[in-house]
Amino acid sequence: MLFNSFVFIFGFLPLALIAFYASGRWVGRGAAAVVLSLASLIFYAWWRPQDLPILLFAIVFNYIVGGIIQRVRARDQMVAVKLWLTLGLLVDLGLLGYYKYANFVVENVAAATGSDFTLHHIVLPLAISFFTFQKIAYLVDSSHGIVKDTGPVEFGLFASFFPQLLAGPIVHYSEIIPQLRAPQFTRLLTRNLVIGLVIFAIGLFKKTVIADTLASFANPMFAHAQVPGGYVGGGPYDLARGWTVAVTYTLQLYMDFSGYSDMAIGLARMFGVKLPLNFHSPLRAASIIDYWRRWHMTLQRFLLAYLYQPIALPMNRWAAERGLTGWSAFAAGIAVPTLITFVLIGVWHGAGWTFVVFGVMHALYVLVNEIWRERRKQANRRRRKAKLAPRVIGRGEIISYHVITLICVAFANVVFRAISLGDAATVTRAMAGFDGIGTLSAAVLPADLAVTIVLSIALVALFPNAQQIMAAYRPAVNFAEWRGVNHPPLMWRWRPNTLGIVFAGVVLFAGIMFVQRGAAVFLYFNF
Repeated sequence: MLFNSFVFIFGFLPLALIAFYASGRWVGRGAAAVVLSLASLIFYAWWRPQDLPILLFAIVFNYIVGGIIQRVRARDQMVAVKLWLTLGLLVDLGLLGYYKYANFVVENVAAATGSDFTLHHIVLPLAISFFTFQKIAYLVDSSHGIVKDTGPVEFGLFASFFPQLLAGPIVHYSEIIPQLRAPQFTRLLTRNLVIGLVIFAIGLFKKTVIADTLASFANPMFAHAQVPGGYVGGGPYDLARGWTVAVTYTLQLYMDFSGYSDMAIGLARMFGVKLPLNFHSPLRAASIIDYWRRWHMTLQRFLLAYLYQPIALPMNRWAAERGLTGWSAFAAGIAVPTLITFVLIGVWHGAGWTFVVFGVMHALYVLVNEIWRERRKQANRRRRKAKLAPRVIGRGEIISYHVITLICVAFANVVFRAISLGDAATVTRAMAGFDGIGTLSAAVLPADLAVTIVLSIALVALFPNAQQIMAAYRPAVNFAEWRGVNHPPLMWRWRPNTLGIVFAGVVLFAGIMFVQRGAAVFLYFNF
């Protein structure tokens, strides 16, 4: 079931809200949690019922193993903690690896060895990448003593809560469980319904009005990249056409995932739960490092805590013990962990060489950014020693950094979206100007595409994002960390006055009207 569908908006959502709050009022909080958990399982099974047993296995298995870890840790049996944690991680990662990567591995081994062995095509279960990482975080947090005494009902809801189940955000125990235990949980508060509805409406508008319009052009553009010399307008790829493809898809991906993240936060708020932010205007970032801090934020948080740091810390100790300095220390302590992390980010999104190359590209971007930052720090240290004021970065320089960041992101996004490395090379060659310059008129930009691109760029560059619009109501559990980050040139905050009601009504109406074109799947459902 899709958030951007009539059956969800006018069927599932109102019924789920009524059942949840009615059971909470007339039966109790435990009953309301069970009702919401069952509704979440129905929501998940609606798309492909055969995937439901996999999700149920993941929930039951991780609850049992997590409980054992919590009990043996309470008795200070750390060896047993490590053994049970290892078992849990092996099963979770094995499940993910089998369903997501088995076909890819077998195909590549067969190609490399000349074998004709094939594997029956394995259908990727919906959301397995997201709910697997959530369960891994739960087990690791249990081993660290963060998780304690989780009941089966609250864990079931934590593990299946439908607003974040299919495409994140990847939530932690410490963010959600305390809210489920709070006295106000299951209390019908008009404030939560209104705030959640406004945030949901903003996300729906981004998805159906903007992202789906861009998708209707981006998809045939990439399809034509598979035909030598082909392009949706009938002519060869050139600089103008290559950048038309790159910009269209970059904005589509941004609006699609940003829209989903807003809708997830808004839906959760309707049920009295605040989710963490997953998106904070990353295309306004002036460096690739800042871009990754603000794109798919909960994935970066997960990988930083559970992958990058566990690799980087021992590597830095190893480098220090051997007296490594300069480039050797940089390679051991930063370059290797960064490369591993970003390659895994790439293949987490999908089993294919385009995703591997995407990860490598961003690893190189980040490493260049790290080197640049270190050079600036060294220059400022030299200036302080010379009793000179630190160099101030001017507005023009910040703009140039921003442009460089956007160019890098656009090139990587083409690789990310392309069907094959050959298709990616076709478009990136054109973007680099190797196949002629062309003209904007030759790019054959239809009016609706041009208007949508201009509208998207204006929204990204000039206007506040959903959490900034709703800043007066603490829209996310971690909003305080981001409240003052990157205010846009045009700032406006929603209030329940005439203007606010008109705004909410217009974006919700437009979002629903565009659903009539057909409910398009969110891009991150594919990962």
